[in-house]
Amino acid sequence: MKPIDPRLLRYARATRLFLVAVIGLGAVGAGLVIAQAMLVAEIVVGAFQHGQSVAELRTPLLLLAGVAVGRSLVAWLTELAAHRASAAVKSELRGRLLDRAAALGPGWLSGQRTGSLVTLATRGVDALDDYFSRYLPQLGLAVVVPVAVLARIVTEDWVSAAIIVCTLPLIPLFMMLIGWATQSRMERQWRLLSRLSGHFLDVVAGLPTLKVFGRAKAQAQSIRRITGEYRQATLRTLRIAFLSSFALELLATLSVALVAVTIGMRLVHGDMDLYIGLVILVLAPEAYLPLRQVGAQYHAAAEGLAAAEEIFTVLETAVPESGTGAVPAGGVAFEGVTVRYPGRSSDAVTGVSFTVEPGETVALVGPSGVGKSTLLSVVLGFVRPTAGRVRIGGADLAGLDLEEWRSRVAWVPQRPHLYAGTIAENVRLPRPDADDDAVRRALRDAGAWEFVAALPEGVDTVLGEDGAGLSAGQRQRLALARAFLADRPVLLLDEPTAALDGRTEGEVVAAVRRLAAGRTVLLVVHRPALLGVADRVVRLGDAAAVPSAGGAGPTRGLRPLGPRPTATGPGRLDHGAEQRVGKGVLRRVRGSGGRWRGRLAGALGLGSLALGSAVGLMATSGWLISRASQQPPVLYLMVAVTATRAFGIGRAVFRYAERLVSHDAVLRMLADTRVAVYRRLERLAPAGLRGARRGDLLTRLVADVDAFQDYWLRWLLPAGVALTVSAASVGFTAWLLPEAGAVLAAGLLAAGAGVPLLTATAARRTERRLAPARGVLATRVTDLLTGTAELTVAGALPARKDAARRADGTLTRIAARAAAVTGLGDGLTALVSGLTVTATAAFGAQAVADGRLSGVAMAVVVLTPLAAFEAVLGLPLAARYRQRVRRSAERVYEVLDAPEPVREPVSPRQAPASPFPVVVEGLVARYAGQRREALAGLDLTLEEGRRVAVVGASGSGKTTLAQVLLRFLDPEAGSYTLAGVDACALDGDDVRRFVGLCAQDAHLFDSSLRENLLLARKDATQADLRGALARARLLDWVDALPDGLDTLVGEHGARLSGGQRQRLALARALLAGFPVLVLDEPAEHLDLPTADALTADLLAATEGRTTLLITHRLAGLDAVDEVIVLEAGRVVQRGPYERLITEDGPLREMARREAEAESLVGVG
Repeated sequence: MKPIDPRLLRYARATRLFLVAVIGLGAVGAGLVIAQAMLVAEIVVGAFQHGQSVAELRTPLLLLAGVAVGRSLVAWLTELAAHRASAAVKSELRGRLLDRAAALGPGWLSGQRTGSLVTLATRGVDALDDYFSRYLPQLGLAVVVPVAVLARIVTEDWVSAAIIVCTLPLIPLFMMLIGWATQSRMERQWRLLSRLSGHFLDVVAGLPTLKVFGRAKAQAQSIRRITGEYRQATLRTLRIAFLSSFALELLATLSVALVAVTIGMRLVHGDMDLYIGLVILVLAPEAYLPLRQVGAQYHAAAEGLAAAEEIFTVLETAVPESGTGAVPAGGVAFEGVTVRYPGRSSDAVTGVSFTVEPGETVALVGPSGVGKSTLLSVVLGFVRPTAGRVRIGGADLAGLDLEEWRSRVAWVPQRPHLYAGTIAENVRLPRPDADDDAVRRALRDAGAWEFVAALPEGVDTVLGEDGAGLSAGQRQRLALARAFLADRPVLLLDEPTAALDGRTEGEVVAAVRRLAAGRTVLLVVHRPALLGVADRVVRLGDAAAVPSAGGAGPTRGLRPLGPRPTATGPGRLDHGAEQRVGKGVLRRVRGSGGRWRGRLAGALGLGSLALGSAVGLMATSGWLISRASQQPPVLYLMVAVTATRAFGIGRAVFRYAERLVSHDAVLRMLADTRVAVYRRLERLAPAGLRGARRGDLLTRLVADVDAFQDYWLRWLLPAGVALTVSAASVGFTAWLLPEAGAVLAAGLLAAGAGVPLLTATAARRTERRLAPARGVLATRVTDLLTGTAELTVAGALPARKDAARRADGTLTRIAARAAAVTGLGDGLTALVSGLTVTATAAFGAQAVADGRLSGVAMAVVVLTPLAAFEAVLGLPLAARYRQRVRRSAERVYEVLDAPEPVREPVSPRQAPASPFPVVVEGLVARYAGQRREALAGLDLTLEEGRRVAVVGASGSGKTTLAQVLLRFLDPEAGSYTLAGVDACALDGDDVRRFVGLCAQDAHLFDSSLRENLLLARKDATQADLRGALARARLLDWVDALPDGLDTLVGEHGARLSGGQRQRLALARALLAGFPVLVLDEPAEHLDLPTADALTADLLAATEGRTTLLITHRLAGLDAVDEVIVLEAGRVVQRGPYERLITEDGPLREMARREAEAESLVGVG
C-alpha cells in the first residue's frame, strides 16, 4: 500500500491543501511537545532536587498551562482540517465516479452488478474517511514529529538518540512488509463485501420469484455463508494488520523501556543529570507515537484504499468516443450492420440494411431473439456495430454528437423503468417543466388516464420502485405517456403494446397513429395491431433484414401497407415502524451480543490490561530514573527494570489479543443481524416492500448493520476500558498523593464524561441526520445506475446526477458540521489533559516542599496522568459513534419491526397430501391504500386436471387473483381453501408448494442459465433441464451458445432478449412441476407466431395438470375447460370458450377486436 496514492492527489484537489495543513500543524505540535517535556522536567527537578515551592515554580507551571492551551488548539485544527478535507475529497471522488459510470453508458453498466456499484459509490467512498481523517494526519505527524524530537534529544544525549535512530526505521520497515502481505487480502475482503451487496440487491429484487419456488428462506443461508466468508476474510486481513500494530507497539514500548533503563543506569553512575533524563523519557514515547498510530490506523485505512482501487478502475476505464458533428435532418439508414456481443460466438444481427425515410413509420418484425432490440440500441448509440454503420441524414452516426442526436429521439424500451416517485414525476421525465394539462393530455393519449384518474391521489399517486403497485400493462402505458409528452421528431418503440389487453391495445394503437404523424418512427412489433400504423414492414431473418409487406409468412419485395391516416393534431417502509422501534434501541443492540458476552468480557479485560501496561510503563520509568538519580546500588533498581520490560511487552501482546477477540465477536454479531434483516424482508415481500427503495434497503443491510460494530468497538469497549483504567490510575495516584488523585479523577471525569456529553449534545442533530442521508444518497445512486439508458435518451441524466450530487452535498455538509464537533472534542480533551498534568505537578511540588511526598514519587505523580489520559482521548468521538449507531439501529429495527402484510399462522396446520379441490368463494381483495377493491365476490374452483383461463382488460384484477392464490396478498373477505383446509391456516411456503407461478415479469438472477433453472428443482438432471427448455422452445438457442447452460444472463437477464427472458422463466416454472400452475401472460414479449405456438405447447405440456392461464390473447382458449372474464375486479362472464364466443358479451367483443388487429397483417 502506498502511503499516499498519487491518483488521490490527481483526482482530489482538496488533498494537496490538506497535506500542507497537516505538516504545518504537525510542526507546531512537535514544538509544543518538546516544550511540554522540558517544562515537566524542570518542575519535577525543581521540586525534587532543589526543593522549590509552587510559588517559585509559578513560571514553568503557567507556561505548561499555556502549552496545554496550544496543544488543544492544534488538536482542534488538525481534526477540523482532516475531517473537512475528507468530506471534500469523498464528495469529489463520488461525483467523478458517478459521472464516469453514467458516461460509460448502459452498455458498460449492463455488465456490472448495480448493488456492487452502489456500495462502491456509497460505502466504498465513505471508507476513505478513515484514510483522510485518521491515517493521513498520523502520516504527516510521522514525518515531522520524530525529526523534531530527535533533534532535541541529540543535543542532550547522543546515546539515547542513537537507540531511537536505530529502532525507529524498523517500524516503517515492518509496516511495508506487513502492508504488502495485507494488500491482496484487503482487496479480496472488499470484493467479498461488493459481492454481498450485489447478491443482496439481486435477491431483494427477486424475492417474489424466490418465494414462488420455495427458495427464499434458503437464501438466508446463502447470505450467512457470504457474510461468513466476509468475516473470515476480514479477520485474516485484520490478523496481519493487527500484527503490524503489534510489531510497532512492541518495538516502540521496548525501545522506550530500553531508553529508560539506559538513562537509569547512567544516572546511577553519575553520567547524566535528572533534568536531561526526564526530558528524554517524556520525549522518547513521542518520537514513536506517530509511527505507532500510523500502524494502528493502517487497517482502518486499508479498506478505503482497497475501495479506492475499485474506484480508480472505473475512473480509468476509457469512455467510448462520441462524435462532435452536428446532427443533420433526414432519415435513418442501416448499412450492413452486424453486431456481436463480447463472449458470444454468433452475431446478434448480421448484415442488416434498410432505410427509414423522414416522416416514415417502419415496423421491425421477426422471431424473438433475432436482434430487433439490438438494432434500436445501435440507433441510440448504446451499442457499436461490429461491422457496417448507421447513417442519420446521410452522416455516419459514429461521427455525430450523440447527446444532440438523442435529444431528438423518444424511446419506449421493452421493459420501461419507472422510478419511485409520483406518476406525474415519471411522466415528466423528458420534460420536467411540462404543466399539469400536458401531463394529463399525454396520459389520455397513451390510454392511461382512466386508471390514473381512478387512483386516490391521481397523478400524485406515489409509485414504488419499478412501478410497484401497477400492472405490467399500466406500467407500459405510463412509459408511452412519456413518449407522448417528449414530442420529439424520431420515435423508437420496442413492443409498445406488450402486456395490453385488446381494448387498451386498440386505444394505444390509435394513439401511436396520432403520435407518428410527421415523425420518423421505428417500431419493434410482435403483435399485429401496430402493423396498421406502419408504412413498411422490415422482417429480420437469419442473416439480413428482408423487407416485407406483412403477413404471416415470408413475402418478397417492399410494399406499403397503405396510406398512413392523417393525424388530427425514496421509498420508505411502513411509517409506523419507526414509532414502534421506540426507545431502548441501543438496549436491543446490546442484547444482540448476548451469545458472545464471554468473548466481549474477555476483550474488555485484555483491553484494560493493555492500557494499564502503558500507564504502568510510564509510572515505573518515572520512578526508575528518579530513584537512579540518587545513585543507589543497581540491585535496588532491578525490579523496576524488569517491570519496565514486562509492561512494554504486555502492552503490545494484550492489545493484539484484545483486537482479535473483540473483532471476531462483533463480526459474528453482524452476520447474525444481516441474516435477521434478510429473513424479515423475506416475510415482508412482495406486498410489504412495495414502497421500499432497493438502494435504501441495501444501505440498511450493509452500512447500517456495519454501524453496529462501532457500538461495541468504538463505544462500549473503549468506555469500559477507560472506566477500568481510569479508576485504577486514580486509586494509585490517590495512594501516593490524595489531592493529586482528586485532580486526576476530576480531569478524567471531565475528559471522559463532560467533553463527550458536550460534543454529543452539539452533534445530536447532525448524527441523527447522518444515516438517513446515507440512505437517500444510496437511493439516488441506485436510481441513476438502474435506469441510465432511459435517463440518457430522455435527457434527464443531468437532473438525476444533480439529484445524486445534492444528496452527496447534504451528506458532505453534515460531515463538515460533524468535523467541527470532532475537532472540538479532541481540542477540549487535550486542554483538560494538559491542565490536569499542570495541576498534579503543582500539588506534587507543594507536597514535596511540605514533606508529604518523597521526591522520587514526584515524577510518578506527574507522569502517570500523561499516560492515564490515553484512556479517555477517544471518548468524545466514541460518544458520537454511539449516537450514530442509534440512528442506524433505528433504521435496521424499522425493518425488523415492520408489520407483515400476510398473516402467517402461529401454528400452521399440516398441509394436505393433495391440494384439490382448490376453492375460492366470495373473494374480496384490496391493496393497502387503495379505495377500490381489486377483486370483488369472485368464485373459482380448480379440480385436479382442470384448466381455467382468466381474461380481461389491464387492471381488471387478473394478477391480483394470482397474488391471492400464492398467498402474497391476504383476502379482505371470502374464503380460499386447499382440499378443504383454509389456505390462511397453512404455512405460506406449503401453499406455494402446491400453487406455482410463471409471471410476466419473473425475475432472472445474475447467474447462469443453469442456476436460474435449478432454482425450480435443485436435483434436476441435465435431461430435465433440456426437456424444460425444449417445451419452452428455447433449447435450440441454448445449444447454439458457446457456453450452453453455463452462459451468464446478466443482471435481471440483461444479456437476453425479452422473449428469451420470458421463455427461460417459463422453462423454470415447467421444471418445478407444481400441482397447480398459474401462468400470468406467459407469451408476452414474443412474436405472435411464437406466442401462439408457445401457448399451444403450454396447453399440451400441461395436459392433465391443473392450470390457471391469465392472458390477453384468446388463441388456444378452446383447449381450456372454463373462461372467466373480469372487469373492474368482478366476473362479468364465465363458461366454456365455445359457448362464450357465440354469445353477445365481453369475450366475443375481445375476439372481434383481436381478429381485426390480426387481419392487418394481410392488408396490402
